[in-house]
Amino acid sequence: MRYIHKPCILFLLATIMLVSCSDEYDYRKTEKILTKQCWEIITMVDYSQNQTAEFRTVTYSFHNDNTLYKIYENNDTVFTVWELSIDAQYLTIGPNTFRITELTNRVLSLRYGEVELFFASK
Repeated sequence: MRYIHKPCILFLLATIMLVSCSDEYDYRKTEKILTKQCWEIITMVDYSQNQTAEFRTVTYSFHNDNTLYKIYENNDTVFTVWELSIDAQYLTIGPNTFRITELTNRVLSLRYGEVELFFASK
């Protein structure tokens, strides 16, 4: 009986360690994808109004020091701060917190209530 408990305890400890490292991995992976390229806003969908809006060219550049530069087509630049939630599911830009609905090397989608913003990597 005593020998059966050791493998169970070892398995339980290994599982706990893997689960606790998972959030750290997601955070670093999300941060790396956000900061390694610039993002250009493509469109916005307001689901409550069933409307789509297009924008003039605006590039978002996330930096590792948690600054975000928003660069317009006429080179006007605005900057603010950004922060990822611990679980990397939410992105705070300035005073607004968005849910990250999609993030790949080519696509970024952020949702704020009934509004969703779609970006493409540049």
